[in-house]
Amino acid sequence: MTNFSLKKITNEEINFGELLQELRLDKNLEISFISRKLGIKEDYLKAIEKNRLDLLPSGIYRKGFLKKYAEFLELDNKILISKLKDLDAEEKDDPFVNKKITKKHLIVFPKIIKIILFSLAILACFLYLIFYARKIVTPPELIINSPKNNLLTDSRPIEVSGITEAEAELKINGEIILSNHEGNFSQTINLKSGLNNITISAKKKYSQENIIIRQVLVE
Repeated sequence: MTNFSLKKITNEEINFGELLQELRLDKNLEISFISRKLGIKEDYLKAIEKNRLDLLPSGIYRKGFLKKYAEFLELDNKILISKLKDLDAEEKDDPFVNKKITKKHLIVFPKIIKIILFSLAILACFLYLIFYARKIVTPPELIINSPKNNLLTDSRPIEVSGITEAEAELKINGEIILSNHEGNFSQTINLKSGLNNITISAKKKYSQENIIIRQVLVE
């Protein structure tokens, strides 16, 4: 086994990556084996040995990889601590380094997400209830195709036709009229001489009533 004399070595003289590489080779270990053991990509371990720490994820991940690798190879703890301090100093001056997330933040952040999601769910339910309630009470659609309003005719029988919603109850002058499954209806009624008011209404179970009046003058 090779013994390293690390006393009186300054930070400038220490090549952190080379020390780790020598330790690994001295232990006759392959990077692929260490990668599997530590769960760190081979490329990251190779980058560490080449002192290319810029190729590693920044922040706590970079320091974590260095610490795990150094401890696995039993690197002198003083050298490791010195290297980690150097990294801390570098990262303080780097605005793009991911900052360490405290345990408090890890707990609070999911709670905030849960509160937001819960609030959105309540809001969605509330909006749905408003939409559904409005749909229930809104008068059904009613379109009259015939007769046209203010019609002048000499025929007493006249066809009243149009379309409404299929589930709506339809009445012409108070008399219930049937519509088909699509809501289409057609009914012939008899008029009197002079001015006639034809009242067509449509209403669902809980809705307001939709009323249309057609005036027809029979000569």
